[in-house]
Amino acid sequence: MRIPDNAISNADDLGFNANTNAAILTCFEKGYINSTSLMTNMTGFEEAVELIHSKPVITNVGVHVNFAEGKPLTNIRGNFFDADGNWDVRKINKVTNILNAAEKADFLEEINAQITMALAQKISVSHLDSHLHLHTLPCFLNLFLTAAKQHQLKLRLAQTYNKGNLLKFYYRKYINDLIRKNDLNYSDRFSTVDRYVAAYSRPGQQLVIELMFHPWFNKAGELTDNYDPPAFKKWIDYLSE
Repeated sequence: MRIPDNAISNADDLGFNANTNAAILTCFEKGYINSTSLMTNMTGFEEAVELIHSKPVITNVGVHVNFAEGKPLTNIRGNFFDADGNWDVRKINKVTNILNAAEKADFLEEINAQITMALAQKISVSHLDSHLHLHTLPCFLNLFLTAAKQHQLKLRLAQTYNKGNLLKFYYRKYINDLIRKNDLNYSDRFSTVDRYVAAYSRPGQQLVIELMFHPWFNKAGELTDNYDPPAFKKWIDYLSE
């Protein structure tokens, strides 16, 4: 079993908890993935760091910036949290959010803090993305571009197909054009398993395609995907052909 040369098979959420860490390690060992993104503000972070340093099979580690769950690493201000001081994704994940200058500075500091947390553990960080794709929101995009340039990291593109309306399609195309213009793109396309198999898996295909997975052990102890089990199975079946 070998991942094609033009595929980046990335597992998000390394560091989320022990279950996710174990599932991602298993996927590396089985050859299902060749890249991962690390959460630095969640309960499984320290264990994930130990795995990265003790398991050479874990490669291409990025930072999965998280404004959606857990607590921030900085003393960031604003109305973005629940009563316990955890990120409130309902307040964060809004296309209409507008940040003032102080809030932009605070969020950039938080992005840098999450990246620095990984670098401080002597992890060779290769790329940058975000939990729930929050880096693609208008209020955050330029902050992620700034952080990626500062730390010389590649940045995940946005998915541009099947978005339900042309406005979303063209906005995400604008995002990707901007990322590519700054030579920050981690891949040539960010796609799904279905589209990869149908359009990008032909011999001689030169475009590098990033695929996203969320490995997890379900209640029955089966290795699956926490968000899209059918896509995960299709990827494994494709690799097994």
